[in-house]
Amino acid sequence: MTQLITTLGPKNADELGMILPHEHVFVDLRTWDQPGYAQADPADVIELMGPEIAKARAAGVTAIVECSTVGVGRRADLDRAVSEAANFPIVVPTGLYREPWIPDWVHAAGEEELREWMTGELLGEIKESGVQAGW
Repeated sequence: MTQLITTLGPKNADELGMILPHEHVFVDLRTWDQPGYAQADPADVIELMGPEIAKARAAGVTAIVECSTVGVGRRADLDRAVSEAANFPIVVPTGLYREPWIPDWVHAAGEEELREWMTGELLGEIKESGVQAGW
């Protein structure tokens, strides 16, 4: 059976209903080299996003797809914290956005290195987060 990979583990189609396909639990549109980039207290993000997820759930939403990628403040640990606090599945991405939000290490990486990085996040986990990328 096909499964959706979420912060709460794999979910079968019969466990899900309406899914919001483009949401941002946490995003930071400063460029990656600016002070304070992608810094946030998990408790603050949970406090802010918890009521929003409750509204979505009340409207029949059963999961959301986080679209914040590397370069725009992706924080899989925050996605996981919000997900666990709300007991609500979130799909976390791998990949990149666009200039000027592409970090220098990406420009220096070769095709094979980028493939290994993305495949590693899809089959393993996002760096030190315990979260497997779902797309």
